[in-house]
Amino acid sequence: MKKSILIMAVAASTIMTSCNQKEKQEIARLTTERDSITAAIYEKDQTINDFLGSISEIQDNLAQITEKENTISLSASSQHEMVRTSKEVIKSQISDIRNLMDESKKKISDLSARLKSSNIKLEKFEKMVASLNEQIAQKDNQISMLNEQVTKLTASVTQLESSLSEAIVQNETKTKVIENQTTKLNTAYVAVGTYSELKQKKVITKSGGLLGIGRSTKVIPGTQTAYNKIDISKTPAVPVNAKDAKIITSHPADSYKIEHEGSKVSEIVITDAEKFWSESKQLVVVVR
Repeated sequence: MKKSILIMAVAASTIMTSCNQKEKQEIARLTTERDSITAAIYEKDQTINDFLGSISEIQDNLAQITEKENTISLSASSQHEMVRTSKEVIKSQISDIRNLMDESKKKISDLSARLKSSNIKLEKFEKMVASLNEQIAQKDNQISMLNEQVTKLTASVTQLESSLSEAIVQNETKTKVIENQTTKLNTAYVAVGTYSELKQKKVITKSGGLLGIGRSTKVIPGTQTAYNKIDISKTPAVPVNAKDAKIITSHPADSYKIEHEGSKVSEIVITDAEKFWSESKQLVVVVR
């Protein structure tokens, strides 16, 4: 009897031990499967997040490209605006666009490769990548057209700058001509001295008359080196400082007056410069 009970106890213990091992093995298998599923879910989430991040970066690049295109189009919309906008700035903007395009193409290429190598089937992302590729292709065409437009406008601006340079040169030439003409118009020649002094300088001479009687004093033409050159716009009076003075050249009597200080002639005051110099740009005064 005791033997039977012992055998039954041993058998029961063996059965329980076997059941416990099977349960442990099943728990271990389920745990492994759970961990594998969790890892797969995590990997999928990470992959999706990476894809979303890459797509966001590409869209940001496309937005920057559009903004820069609009800036260049705005500058190029008017030739005058184009002149004011530095050509180097526009070249830099186009260079930035090209860099953004290259960066976007590389990101799309990397994204496509990762999609293909991924064990996850993401049709939505594949469609988004295809759409991005279409946008990049459209941008390529737009940038080519923009480059052509900028090239044409740059040529127009170069021509305008050339015309402007010619106009500036012409204006400077005209300004010099005007200045020279003004200087010439405002230049007069004055000679003040005794008859002997002026005769010696070959400014004046006497001619006519008979036997030295009735001879008149005349100005010898072509002897400007003996004169003092003046600016008539800055010369309101000609100093004399002599006992007596006689104007030999022709000047309207109502365009000047002779001023005295005591018994001496101090100066000839020009009261109407335009009228005074209208008949002669030479003033010859004989003093004694």
